[in-house]
Amino acid sequence: MIEHVIESNKKMLLLYRGIVRHMLMRYGLHPGQPEMLYYVQTHPGCLQRQIAEEAGVSAASIAASFKRMENAGLVRRRSDTADLRCNRVYITERGEKAIQACMEEMQRINQLMLRDLDTEETETLLRCLTKINQNLSQVRDTSSTSCL
Repeated sequence: MIEHVIESNKKMLLLYRGIVRHMLMRYGLHPGQPEMLYYVQTHPGCLQRQIAEEAGVSAASIAASFKRMENAGLVRRRSDTADLRCNRVYITERGEKAIQACMEEMQRINQLMLRDLDTEETETLLRCLTKINQNLSQVRDTSSTSCL
């Protein structure tokens, strides 16, 4: 039984990621970039370093993504007037349109994903996923201090 649950979950995640990746490609975006664009949209003039800290990734990996988004006209970077070593990031009009379209399409995808579940099924799914996330959080927290 557990094997079927795990396999079904893997299949769902692969399908979801594939659908999202395909949708992002239509807007010239890569996975992870919508979250970065949203952060820049809600924190205009933020530093790349702040975004890296928020995402829990290295500043170097963020820099590559921002270079790609800048080349696509989604963001613009400006040197900080107080510290020329720092880049402040701003979303462009094109970036605003892309993030809005992605958010609307993600909402549509999520609604379609859950469309045949009634309220009780949705609540049950939420309770199960909450427990699974709590269990995985405990595994993560203990695995950082010891071997599994």
